[in-house]
Amino acid sequence: MVQEPSVNEAWGTSLEVFYCSNCHSAHLVPNHATLAVCPSCLQAEALPQPERMRREPPELVIPFAVDEGQATNELSKWFKGMWFRPSELRADLLRSRLRRWCLPLWLVDTDVDATWRVEAGYEYQVASFQERYRDGQWASQQVTETQTRWEPRVGRLRRHYDNVAVPALEEHERWMSRLGGYDFRTRKSYSAVAVAGSVVRIPDLEPEAAWGEAEVALDRMASAECKLACQADHVRNWGMHARYDNVRWTQMLVPAYVTYYREGDALHPVWVNGQSGQVCGIKLMSQRKAAIASLVIGALALLCFLFGLLLTALGIGIALILLGALVGIAAPVPATWVWIQNRAARDQ
Repeated sequence: MVQEPSVNEAWGTSLEVFYCSNCHSAHLVPNHATLAVCPSCLQAEALPQPERMRREPPELVIPFAVDEGQATNELSKWFKGMWFRPSELRADLLRSRLRRWCLPLWLVDTDVDATWRVEAGYEYQVASFQERYRDGQWASQQVTETQTRWEPRVGRLRRHYDNVAVPALEEHERWMSRLGGYDFRTRKSYSAVAVAGSVVRIPDLEPEAAWGEAEVALDRMASAECKLACQADHVRNWGMHARYDNVRWTQMLVPAYVTYYREGDALHPVWVNGQSGQVCGIKLMSQRKAAIASLVIGALALLCFLFGLLLTALGIGIALILLGALVGIAAPVPATWVWIQNRAARDQ
């Protein structure tokens, strides 16, 4: 009887699984490394839990095209020129916390045999005339309007689809919208070198659970093809009854970096696309620095007011009193403005 290879033999490198009790995500981490905080939620420490180890390695990997130095440069551009920047939002600290992070997704290959129906819309131009009163007389003006003629269409579709992207994580859309997507054409076969030093997120959606998303993606692709075949400008009321054969699932890892900064009592993550260098995160200004600025402005206003009172007897204090009043009105502006901006950033 052939013994099944161990996890480390299958992956070609020494890995250990860490599990987060807060977001319930699981990650593969290089042996002898630790996760001070979960890279998915940054809300709890990820702890070793070997029984959650996934044995099978991915078949494909998109390599890192952006190194740590380039990622740091992109982070510096991201917060450059920021007002009341938090003390921890600086390039050296973000780089020291930077971790390579690989996220999984599924690719589906399948044969589709389907019957379909749709209403195809064809645009056409309609000319009409409008009467307008101008310069004391009525005049006719031609107006061209675009209208759509709808016609029913039915047909049969037989296609083979390759590499249809399907989520391997429940929050797949959230991550992809943050990271900006990937060019799948750069994918390569899995090797231990491609994930060396990286933390790898384990899928929480197996193929059976992700099949519904696969059907939605295939349905959308078939609809686009049928629209093209009908030479239609629009389609509506699309319906398809399909049989799927020779379904094949492939797991692929996509590259990213994750780091974080602290503002107040909370950690705030920042992500970098490991292929394109796109940066995403919440840019929060320092409420403490804004409060200090408001206090300084308020103190200046108070000094102006007090000196104005002292100099009133000399007849030159009125201007200082008015200046103090104006500066005092402006004192709450920094703290209030930063609070409003931070609240808007959190709500995005």
